[in-house]
Amino acid sequence: MTTLKAEFQRELIIYRRYLFSSISDLVLTILMFMGIFWGSNLISTGIIGSSLPALIIGFTLWTTIQNTCSMLGNGVMNNAKSGVLQQLYLMPVSSKKLFFNKSIVNIIVSLVQSIVVCLVLMLLTGQGIHFAPVIILPALLSLSTLFGLGYLITSVVLKFKRVGSFLAICQYFYLGVLLTQFENAPVLIKNIANLLPLVPMVSWMRMAINGIHYNAAYYLIFSIANAIVWVIVGIVVFNKVDKNIKQNGTLSFF
Repeated sequence: MTTLKAEFQRELIIYRRYLFSSISDLVLTILMFMGIFWGSNLISTGIIGSSLPALIIGFTLWTTIQNTCSMLGNGVMNNAKSGVLQQLYLMPVSSKKLFFNKSIVNIIVSLVQSIVVCLVLMLLTGQGIHFAPVIILPALLSLSTLFGLGYLITSVVLKFKRVGSFLAICQYFYLGVLLTQFENAPVLIKNIANLLPLVPMVSWMRMAINGIHYNAAYYLIFSIANAIVWVIVGIVVFNKVDKNIKQNGTLSFF
């Protein structure tokens, strides 16, 4: 609990110290959505942006993924470059617990940011969203999956160090994936897409919010399996990479 509390305090200090930058990031995110929203109004058909509530949900979840994974990845990369990461590894705390705490803090901070973004988007577009109680379960499963993604991103940074471009590619790849309504796709494509992290949870939340009839058992099974698989994959990959860099002495950025 001490390390988790310290991580929270560190994050709050950074936000207070660089408040202008934090506010600018939120404004930029909102402007990006409005650009997508205005652009989608020019498209009469298609699977992206055909429903404003669906578009808002997809984009809001993307901001959560972006803030969670990118903040964690960039933070680890900067720490490795400055030598702070080596100091963290000397702490009397396991590296798994260390990055677990970082993931928790990043997810909570990202959720707060995403809620702010979502409220502003609803205000600007004049479109309210009915949050049905049923979306609580897929939302919790999404957060579980983010832990797995956090470990994967950390593993990539620890192994390859310079991954700024890779993180940017991942962000915009997932923007397209999350805004695409795979629930309307043919069965084969839908089943394959549901293997990607978070996709079944997003489809489930989107249909529940829009009041669309869907197979609850189908999305429950896929969402639980998706969360379990990606958490296991993230932890297994992290353990292997963490052990490898310790044995080879490649923790340093240089």
